[in-house]
Formats: sequence, structure tokens, C-alpha cells
Amino acid sequence: MPRKPLSQIDIDSFRSAYCKTAYELYQRDDYESVTMRGIAKVMGCSPMMAYRYFENKEDVFAALRADLFHRLAQALEEVPLTLEPLARLEVLGRVYSSFAHEAPHAYRLLYVVNIHQAKKYPETDKAQERTRKVLFEAILRAVESGSMQGNPTLLAHTFWACIHGLVSLDLAGQLTQGHSFDELLPTMMKSLLAGSRGI
Repeated sequence: MPRKPLSQIDIDSFRSAYCKTAYELYQRDDYESVTMRGIAKVMGCSPMMAYRYFENKEDVFAALRADLFHRLAQALEEVPLTLEPLARLEVLGRVYSSFAHEAPHAYRLLYVVNIHQAKKYPETDKAQERTRKVLFEAILRAVESGSMQGNPTLLAHTFWACIHGLVSLDLAGQLTQGHSFDELLPTMMKSLLAGSRGI
């Protein structure tokens, strides 16, 4: 008897459950330890069944990363546009760091874990670009208002790199020079924003 065609609901439901299980295993162990067979075992399904939905583990984590990037982007997009440009950038920095501290495994999966990609994943790239767009547009607004000076693209990249660096050091337990993340973040933000005004 021919296999019954899968509905889109069936496909989406299985993919969601499979990704959820993969993420739970990643949180418990690490990325390298997760396998297609191991995910299937936890789900109680045939190891081969997953290959009807995903080509390999890389595909699974690409889908996971797309979802997590969208979550981060949504949190950033909720920062009010009505805030003064520099004040909005400060809030964006806090929201970004809060996401990292509230979901450290998610943050590491987005920016720290080295995932070899043998092919392009447009959906993941699109989701990541959504996060970049929020920051770039906030920087552009600050430059256009005269609150900041410089190339918006370069400023946005510098702004992100500094916050990411501080967050990564904190998550790795490397802030051991006598000052906490909560002390360093506002100091760093003030320095970044003051410097960008040409002061």
C-alpha cells in the first residue's frame, strides 16, 4: 500500500517536535553530542523517519537558529521607536544582553557554537538579517538626527561587536577583574555613545 502523503500540518508538527527535542538535547549535552539517531530515540520514532523531514543534523540546527534569531529580533523590535535615538540604543543593548543571559544556550547557538554549514540556509540568513536591521536602522536614525557621527554600517558593527564581546566574556565566566557585567555594560555603552558623537 502506498505511503499516505503527509499534510503540511503533519510536516510542520513533526519538524517542530523534532527541533524541540534536538534543542533539549543540545542544552543537556552540547552540539557535537546531538545526533539524528539520538533525537529519534528520545522521540520514540524510527531514525530513518527524520530523514523525510531533514537532510541531516545541520538542517535541524539551521531551522532552530532561524527560530531563535526571529525571537531575538522580535524582542529588539519591541523597543519603542518613540525613544530618543541614543536612549533607544541603550535599551537595545540591554534587551540584547538580557536575551543572552536569560537564554544562554540559545545565544551560544546563535553566535558561539561553530556549526559547519555545507550549504546555504536562506531562512536562517533572513532571520539573522532581521536582527541586524533593527540595530542598523537605530544607528542610522541616530546619525540622521545628529546624535551620532560616522558611517552607520561601521558604527552598527562596532556597537554589536562590543556588546557581543562583553556578553560572551560574561557567559564564559571571564569577567574576573573585579567588576560585574551589570557595572561594565552601562559604562561601555556611555563610552560607545560618547565616542560616536565625536567627543
